[in-house]
Amino acid sequence: MSRITPVALVPVAVRSVARLLSLALAVGALTAAPVDARAEVRKGDRAADFVHAVDASGKRVSLRSFADRVVVMTFGASWCEPCKRELPAMEKLARTYQQRRAAVVFLAVNIDNEPAKGKKFMQQAGLRAVHAIFDSSKSTVESYDPPKMPSTFVIRGGVVRHVHAGFSPGDESSLAAAIDRELK
Repeated sequence: MSRITPVALVPVAVRSVARLLSLALAVGALTAAPVDARAEVRKGDRAADFVHAVDASGKRVSLRSFADRVVVMTFGASWCEPCKRELPAMEKLARTYQQRRAAVVFLAVNIDNEPAKGKKFMQQAGLRAVHAIFDSSKSTVESYDPPKMPSTFVIRGGVVRHVHAGFSPGDESSLAAAIDRELK
């Protein structure tokens, strides 16, 4: 009768452990719930109010103060090339609704790390109908976690009704359609 020595079993044991680990990892990968690293606000979500947002004069701004209007809010920064093209289009759209005396307010939330850069960027955009908002604490942008820059949210009754990420020329017509749906 032949005897199997413990040393002869080592390769078999190593292979068995390796197989078990592979199987455990495969089962874990299949049963693990997908994790979304982003918690961005989506259509249908409650709109978070501003915590530390102020306007260009330093006056505190609250989303609740616009509860009777459709709110069009965009996030952007001076380093964002599409934002530089979006703001003039947003301003033109805001003036159109202003002339119609529609119950719409346009807000541009600047997320620059350096407040002076943000204010200069907003001034250079020539905003009159769009209200420039600043939040040095970053609490507003953290609450909304926009998917990209710029990102625009249409809010009515405290609920996000439309989200648009990015900007390309012509996007303002789909934004106008979303606003018009909320005004009905």
